[in-house]
Amino acid sequence: MDPDDRVISRLFEKTSRAENVYESIKSAIISGYWKPGHRINDKELAEQLGVSRVSVREALSKLVENRIVERVQWKGYFVRNFTWQELESIIDVRIVLEELAMRKVMKKFTPRLAKKLNNAISDSEKDLQSGDFKSFMKTDFAFHDIIYQASGNTWVPHIINNSKILIDVLRYMDKAEEYTEEGRISIIEHKAILEKMNEGKEEEAVKLLKEQIERHKKRVYATFIKKKKEKS
Repeated sequence: MDPDDRVISRLFEKTSRAENVYESIKSAIISGYWKPGHRINDKELAEQLGVSRVSVREALSKLVENRIVERVQWKGYFVRNFTWQELESIIDVRIVLEELAMRKVMKKFTPRLAKKLNNAISDSEKDLQSGDFKSFMKTDFAFHDIIYQASGNTWVPHIINNSKILIDVLRYMDKAEEYTEEGRISIIEHKAILEKMNEGKEEEAVKLLKEQIERHKKRVYATFIKKKKEKS
């Protein structure tokens, strides 16, 4: 079996639902199988997934709508090349939405919610210790997602989850081992945020949350510049 075929078999599973095709393509982009500028052959992908070409095109159209993929006339589908202005704008929007979610959550914070957040931190610690980078990326973000969901504003998780793929594309470009120290810092920050939430100190919790995202913004920028230099 060709090495590329083995990669594809690990990334994709047979599926017959358009939303599952969408998730498969999105995961492949995030993991770096297709990098910005790379073409996605819809015909070959349909054969690899064991689905119709229509299903693949439906999924790709959704990714076009979410500005992850672009369709070039007569050439096909390509993973978009992102500008720093786009990424910075998305992170800035996230900061505003995170503050909104946090303030709403603080008005109805409960021990049950505190336990869920603490469990998310514990899960991310386990993943970091085991070296499961892919799982850590999910459990680390789960801390924030719990706050989004608990805010009661359904638009917050919807907007952030649709846009964070752009950030994840860059995060996954680096090797997993480079995230060991970064992951450790993220866990410390989450613990500090939760401590302020438990104490009912809304302003301090919001301040720590915004500082964490601003620090993440600087790291994303550094990664963006690094990849840009590698291409030049």
